[in-house]
Amino acid sequence: MRIAMVNVPLRLPADESKWITVPPQGYGGIQWVVAHLVSGLLELGHEVFLLGAPGSPDGHPGLTVVPAAEPADMRSWLRTARVDIVHDHSDGKVGPVAGAGFVSTHHLTTRPVHRTGCVYLSQAHRAHCGAGGQAPVIPIPVDLARYRTEVPKEDFLLFLGRISPHKGALEAAAFAQAAGARLLLAGPSWEPDYLARIMADHGDAVELVGEVGGAERSRLLAAARALLVLSQPTAGPWGGIWSEPGATVVSEAAASGTPVVATANGCLPEIAPPVGALVGYGTGFDPRKAKACLEGLPSPARVRAEAGARWDHVRIAERYVRIYREVLAGASWA
Repeated sequence: MRIAMVNVPLRLPADESKWITVPPQGYGGIQWVVAHLVSGLLELGHEVFLLGAPGSPDGHPGLTVVPAAEPADMRSWLRTARVDIVHDHSDGKVGPVAGAGFVSTHHLTTRPVHRTGCVYLSQAHRAHCGAGGQAPVIPIPVDLARYRTEVPKEDFLLFLGRISPHKGALEAAAFAQAAGARLLLAGPSWEPDYLARIMADHGDAVELVGEVGGAERSRLLAAARALLVLSQPTAGPWGGIWSEPGATVVSEAAASGTPVVATANGCLPEIAPPVGALVGYGTGFDPRKAKACLEGLPSPARVRAEAGARWDHVRIAERYVRIYREVLAGASWA
């Protein structure tokens, strides 16, 4: 099949003359989803045209990186392109184009702009967005070959993501301190007062790493004793109460052989228990229970095996190909 893969088009914060690529230079959950899915589709022998991410690596013979990134430019390219399916990850910025089948993967916690042909990342995500039970749910893919593993682990816990209240960075720091562990806080921080509170309350347990990408990001994911994904039911970046849609970083940590400690927010009860453990919301962690939680986490080998069984990028790509074929045969849902 000839598949147009539409990435969410975002400028690189450090240099707005450039775009966030696929895979991303640093922070970029959607871009990692697209990267793993593209890899799976290419391995299955399909031809992929990537839009919305100029400058992305294009070494595979089946991959064409299209220079269009502005939504209008992407729509213009799609109107004349010979593709079978448009798979849109832009969360409504591009949308359906006449002459090709249309499937979208929704990544936000708001209701999708285009509900027909929309795929959700988890059961919780579909329910939170108000979609019907017939709408497909396909979890986030992960290409295990992209991730290194490291045994024995180093003596630190890792928070990897946006340093914001809804992502639970403060709670991660509180858990680490209760467990008597060191926390590496890795990710972009756009809320200085929130970061200042973390350092004031739990600075003895926290090392601020900042935004990471590439080899250093992979190293941290592999070396950490555990990844903390303590998302909280608080105000999210797009309005409303935050409900974790798909949690890219959980599958990435698992692919690295790193277990996960998570809350029960959104999709996390669906995906975290096989590769880690669940804890409560807030910062009131009992030291004895926090230490016991870490000691009871599954082994790196078991965690990586679970990642392959549940989220292998080729298996997830096969599920999407079935959806593509159903849409081309006339299937529709909302």
